[in-house]
Amino acid sequence: MNLRRLILTLLSLSLTICASSQRRVSADVQVKTLSGGKVTTVTKSVYCSNNGRLVAYFHTPAKYVMLTNPGGETRIYLPSVNEVMTPDRDADISSRDELLSIYMTGRLDDLGLSLYGYRAVSSSTTEEGYLKKQFTASSSASPMASVEIVYDKYLPIYCEYTSPSGKVVRRLYLSHYTTVPGSRLTLPLRLTSIEYPTAKDSVIVRTLYSNVQVDRDDPGFDFEIPSDARAVALPSPSKP
Repeated sequence: MNLRRLILTLLSLSLTICASSQRRVSADVQVKTLSGGKVTTVTKSVYCSNNGRLVAYFHTPAKYVMLTNPGGETRIYLPSVNEVMTPDRDADISSRDELLSIYMTGRLDDLGLSLYGYRAVSSSTTEEGYLKKQFTASSSASPMASVEIVYDKYLPIYCEYTSPSGKVVRRLYLSHYTTVPGSRLTLPLRLTSIEYPTAKDSVIVRTLYSNVQVDRDDPGFDFEIPSDARAVALPSPSKP
């Protein structure tokens, strides 16, 4: 597998408390995926600005830089060969899906679901001290008909995604909440996602955040792709 194709495979891993006063947040991220009995590990450093700009420096298994904005405009830079790829505009590859962006923009209540047309039902329930809210899709074309979020002291700790047929297709656990020193930014440092592509298979993704920094002067936020980078096409995932 060549470097460009490996990057295409990893794109799906770049994903999604009110802290609107924070201008910039950075963190180191480790993503472990267990699928088909195999474990893959991706490490990256992310730099999120409150204007919606996200810079992600991928370290392993391949080194490259991805720049993304809220509208899904993405560019991928390969420093080893000075090449840049520009995927088609795709809302599924957006800076607003990144955990830091969600919490920076104050979307604690729905974890960004409203950005995709989900609306909370008029009623919520409390069970054993935990608040539960149901969000439903406004469009029948949505792959998830509803999402349930469970809160502990107003912090989301569990999400359950249900398909239009009523099947639970994904469970997300959020834990290890911490408040970054010197800021009002509180976020979970561990996310565990369990997806069910088939009745017999599951894909487990564990994401760990560390070294979270707020409003730090760091050149990582301001990375720009060199003007002499050669533009290349992103390979089709259907090609061998």
